[in-house]
Amino acid sequence: MNKFYLPIALVFLFVWSSCDLYPQDEYREFYVVESYLVANRALPGVRLSRTVSLEEEYSVQESGIGNANIEMYLLAEDGSIERTYTYVNDPNNANNFYRTVSQDRILPGRNYQLQVTFPGNSDTVRATTLVPGEFQTVGSVIDTAFYQSEEQITVTTTQSKYPGRQTYFVFSVISAEPVEENLTPFYRDQVFDQDEDIEDFEINSSGIINEGNYDINSDGTLSLRVPWLAVAFYGDNDIVANTIDDNLYDFIRSQEVQTGGGPSILPPGEIQNIIYNVEGGIGIFGSLASDTNRVFIERPIQN
Repeated sequence: MNKFYLPIALVFLFVWSSCDLYPQDEYREFYVVESYLVANRALPGVRLSRTVSLEEEYSVQESGIGNANIEMYLLAEDGSIERTYTYVNDPNNANNFYRTVSQDRILPGRNYQLQVTFPGNSDTVRATTLVPGEFQTVGSVIDTAFYQSEEQITVTTTQSKYPGRQTYFVFSVISAEPVEENLTPFYRDQVFDQDEDIEDFEINSSGIINEGNYDINSDGTLSLRVPWLAVAFYGDNDIVANTIDDNLYDFIRSQEVQTGGGPSILPPGEIQNIIYNVEGGIGIFGSLASDTNRVFIERPIQN
């Protein structure tokens, strides 16, 4: 399964040194930005660091950049700056985390731009995201489900609009009790036979779900089925439905090809690099809309 990270539940693990995550014949340093905007949530923090070569020992403190100038802009329809949010470094977060004092919330359906500059040089990192339209669950979701039963967990939602394309969803399943005795069979094998860390499965992602994998109902709502492979633990789980912007979509689909998490007909030497949509660096400046339901996963009935 793919693992992702977001404060509200979507989890992205960025392993910048694994695979060819950026084009290069020999190592050169890149700026790395990471920030996720969630519709109707508070303005997010921004992480800023630099890559390190494979020969160097990675340190969050050493790779973090604490003296950058960071601004986020809410853009008007004509692309001009409607509002500016200034970010300052938070010294309590390993030298790489920036916050804004603004209490504004992220507006769905609007464009935001991130700009990073540095004292002493002309380098600029810039990225833009269009926030997906908000959506919400319609009706009720079953509160209890038997693991791998024929009745899949189904979430029915209003539509989230995104200009010029279909809506892409990603489910995240977050365990409330991620302990060994609650592991489902597949993930128990991963932990005990493959030496995976149990913490890696506390939050799982479904990968991208497109319109071929959900139903559009006669009233315009959407019905989405949660794949059982996304469920790593019995007990209470938060089922988080997320609609994603183009930046997250490009990153996830290209990462899946790189890491073997998705289909590819290309030989290894021709597999594309990760798509970042970041000018002057790499990383993610992405946005999403999100809604959460809690479901209790029962152990299957033994015959």
